[in-house]
Amino acid sequence: NSWEQYAKGGMTVSESVREREEQRLAAAAAARRQLESLRGKVGADFDKHVARGEEEHLRSTRRRALGGGSGAEERVTVRQAAAVGAQAGRTGIIERSLEPIVDEELEYMLFWTEVTMQFRERWGVMVDDLGVEFTRLLDNPCGANDLACGIKQTATKAEFAKLDRDQNGVLTRLEYEQQYTTARQAYDTGFATGKTFDTIVGGGNSSSGMTATQWAEHFTGAQELIDATVKDPLSQTFWTVCSVNGTGSRIVPSGNASKDQTRAVWEPWTQFDQRAGDGRLTRAIMGLDDSDNNLFILNILVRHRKTGEYAAYKPHVIQRKTPVYVPKEMGSTDYDMIIGVCTAFGVIMGVLIFALIFTRNKRLRPKLIIKRPGKASKPALASHSAAT
Repeated sequence: NSWEQYAKGGMTVSESVREREEQRLAAAAAARRQLESLRGKVGADFDKHVARGEEEHLRSTRRRALGGGSGAEERVTVRQAAAVGAQAGRTGIIERSLEPIVDEELEYMLFWTEVTMQFRERWGVMVDDLGVEFTRLLDNPCGANDLACGIKQTATKAEFAKLDRDQNGVLTRLEYEQQYTTARQAYDTGFATGKTFDTIVGGGNSSSGMTATQWAEHFTGAQELIDATVKDPLSQTFWTVCSVNGTGSRIVPSGNASKDQTRAVWEPWTQFDQRAGDGRLTRAIMGLDDSDNNLFILNILVRHRKTGEYAAYKPHVIQRKTPVYVPKEMGSTDYDMIIGVCTAFGVIMGVLIFALIFTRNKRLRPKLIIKRPGKASKPALASHSAAT
């Protein structure tokens, strides 16, 4: 529980360690009482079995704690875990519960896995203005085109269509109560706290039913429908230690998810950044694909270097929205520059056109050359006439 609360941001590292230690001490006291009751039932061989189980448990713990290795080496099946637990006996549990948790003995590693195809298959695709298909965004207004709806909006529409059995666009009280019975409404009405079918529709007009617009405005169950895509134990269990360690991709200390996983190492909390105020550990993640509104699950494993225990945080679903080109808004300086360039271009073109017209209109004119005739020569005109 302390790990889950810490993941929610309600506790610092020191507070989490202190509460975890208190819980362990309480569990140790209860285990001691059970040990005493078991000792009388098993008899003289009880101590021998406990010592053997403790020895086997410590040997397996050292094997896991040394070297770290790859995910395949650290993976523990349910059957193996049950066998080790049975051999360890109560004494091993008590000793591990009494082991104080110190921040310096905890190591962390980040993991990620992609779930884009699961969301595509479950929620379909959206189409942009150019007709290109992308995975739906988690939250995006529909506008005038349903093909632009996000997953949250699509889930809301789908739930209304499922409840509206006669498909007339109006949800009656009878149709609503077939899904949200009186017993269920005691803890879940499908709407925000304090909202009911009557308060939304209006007490006097409840017989007329609820419209799709009213449903979309007040329905709050879409997030649970989205979570079901991620938390389906038949396809994804990224909130367990085995699943995270066995199926997740490791992130290197630089935070680049595209780097070689073999370079990932377990790191102490001092290697992470801390957010001011609440002391939560942070790390920037980069290198995730964003070509198709890709969706990823991120999670963190923490292990105790002495006891070899592992714990998983709460998984976080993130979406890398595909970037869309948006022209930069122009200011007065940009407009002045455009006007200047256009003016210069116009002047140059005008000069070239004027030069071209002047050159084509300039023709060669005939020249009349008058020569004074000599004594022995004849006039050119007369000679020409005689020849003709």
